Amino acid sequence: MMSNIVISTSVTGLSVGLIYGQFFGLNVTQYLPYFTAGLIVWTFISSVLNEAATTLIAAGSLIKGTRVPISLHIMRMLQRNFLIFLHNLAILGIVWLLMAWPLDSGIIAALAGLVLLYVFLIGASVVVAFVCVRYRDIPPMIAAGTQFLFLASPIIWYQEHIKHGAEILAFNPVTYLLVVVRDPLLGQTVPLSTWFVAAALTAVSVACATFVYVTYRNRIAYWV
Repeated sequence: MMSNIVISTSVTGLSVGLIYGQFFGLNVTQYLPYFTAGLIVWTFISSVLNEAATTLIAAGSLIKGTRVPISLHIMRMLQRNFLIFLHNLAILGIVWLLMAWPLDSGIIAALAGLVLLYVFLIGASVVVAFVCVRYRDIPPMIAAGTQFLFLASPIIWYQEHIKHGAEILAFNPVTYLLVVVRDPLLGQTVPLSTWFVAAALTAVSVACATFVYVTYRNRIAYWV
């Protein structure tokens, strides 16, 4: 299954990266790594959020029949998608072999960004899972929302190419969490302000998840 996902991601990254790069008149040696890295990180984010919307609903029989922490079902889903993310990183490694760019200390910064993203997704998954198991009409909205965020995030396009409405990006949390992982992988320096915002978003996510989990975990068995 993972091999199919990796192949699908690689085909999408190469085809869109090459075609869009030519279409927009961009330097393919710069745009292909940019898009591929962004797509890999985005796939991790979107897969976690979309699956979080249905993970407790799908585990309804296990929740009712076994005495295991509710968080186990969420973390199992998150870990599965994290493993897929690690497999997808091999695609970026191949692109690097073809279009080598300097990494310097970028790997360490990327690991720090990945930690922030992972912890953020733990919190976001808990909140999304609890809300969606209580209100069953929310999951389709989550799916639609992730599609919108893909288009509203600097994955296909460069931030500096936006001439109007660029300030709207400041309200897109995905932008910060995407940049702190992707840009160091491309050997680029991330502004300190972006790190602060990403850390703040992670803290808020964990705080919200803690409140939701402590308050409503005993009600999940009645909601599934």
